[in-house]
Amino acid sequence: MRIVIVADSHLAPSAPACNANWSVVRDYAARTAADLTVHLGDITLDAATDPGQLDSARGMCLPWPTPFRFLPGNHDIGDNPPAPEVAPKRPVEASLLERFRSNFGPDYWTVFVEGWRMIGLNAQLFGSGIPSETEQWEWLDHCAARSGTHPVVLLLHKPLFQNTSEDFIPHIRYIPLEPRRRLLRLLARLDLRLVLSGHTHQYLDRKIEGVRHIWIPSTGFFLPDADQERVGEKITGLGLLELSGEYSRFDLVCPDGLARNNFADQPFRKILGD
Repeated sequence: MRIVIVADSHLAPSAPACNANWSVVRDYAARTAADLTVHLGDITLDAATDPGQLDSARGMCLPWPTPFRFLPGNHDIGDNPPAPEVAPKRPVEASLLERFRSNFGPDYWTVFVEGWRMIGLNAQLFGSGIPSETEQWEWLDHCAARSGTHPVVLLLHKPLFQNTSEDFIPHIRYIPLEPRRRLLRLLARLDLRLVLSGHTHQYLDRKIEGVRHIWIPSTGFFLPDADQERVGEKITGLGLLELSGEYSRFDLVCPDGLARNNFADQPFRKILGD
């Protein structure tokens, strides 16, 4: 099965460069004869300040050449706190979450494909303290109990960590420490092979403690070093994941026509934070 993996498209009427790249992504998904597309979040430029972007972004995803699964990012529904004592810039909003679900379907889900189990999680709920966080934990515990021996791919907006599972310095870019520990204890019951995430607008591919962690770059733009520390490769692109039995293959793809947009050159720079 061939799965197109995209992240951080940042679609909005006020983001023409991102929208143009999205058309290239659509054409690629059709050309490669993919079976599924998964969006890892930050579908919108910033629905946290303009909720109508959830509606307009949905329109840009219709029609699409494959079935589509979506996960939310911080610019879609608000953010979780990096730590209990560190408040997010814009907390997760229940009204935005419901609007996301109305436009894009469930914000966490599982799919069986070719002997693999794909588990998509709402990273913005971890540490948020809202009822949906409890509901996701209960769902995930039930999901893990039914996974059996199938190899697992975990998909979510934020990477689990930068360097190690015990990274303790709070950072908006990663899953907070205590929810991360709880999540990893739960995932230890599974045959976890891959973790795919977005959010960083950088590409990184490495194996840590037997699990391959891949950061998917943005389809929309990269952030220059003056705006964001470099921890991976700053490009625009997407991923193509192939799964079959025990076999998996991931390829970074930069389709012809996908512009390498610099955040510093975009008209929305002043309204969009990292």
